[in-house]
Amino acid sequence: MEEYDLTEAQKNAFEDNQAEFRKFDDQLRDVREAARARLTDSGWEPAPESEDAIRCLSCPCPDFQGGGPEGKCKRGSCRHFLIDHDLPQ
Repeated sequence: MEEYDLTEAQKNAFEDNQAEFRKFDDQLRDVREAARARLTDSGWEPAPESEDAIRCLSCPCPDFQGGGPEGKCKRGSCRHFLIDHDLPQ
């Protein structure tokens, strides 16, 4: 791993940033679990297009397609951010 010459303040800032991202990861995991449960409870359980499919939890998009505007799904029927899709854990 590459070494960087960081000050203590910079090291602390990176550590704080990492801790904040982990909190966000936990929140996002909870949101995705709730979204999956709502869809399942509503009877929405389409067969995946493939084992690697990353379905959208905000619309019926069957698989995220990169390359859309501002990092969104390229599918014209979706256009949600990657964060809206059911990423593997």
